Amino acid sequence: MRLLEERGHDVLAAGLVPELARLDDPILFAVAQREGRLTITHNSHDFPSVLGEWAEAGRRHCGCIISYVPTNAYAEMTRRLDRWFAAFPANAAWIDRAVAL
Repeated sequence: MRLLEERGHDVLAAGLVPELARLDDPILFAVAQREGRLTITHNSHDFPSVLGEWAEAGRRHCGCIISYVPTNAYAEMTRRLDRWFAAFPANAAWIDRAVAL
């Protein structure tokens, strides 16, 4: 989280907000969309289906990064996030975009 904040991103960590921490993934993703937030998740097991459901329903989203990088591999995660944010620096570029980290 800190690495994103240091780069000027407005970050909300769902696991640190009690009302959000207990939400199921589809509901949490919907909340992020209502708030206009790009979602970054390590839940590579469930989020592809959440994104698939949104696509099938024709719903737009603010973007999603699914991380396959271990949560303790900060340097690698930072390098990959920096690469994606350099490629797509504007929020509008993330609309309906889902990428793997």
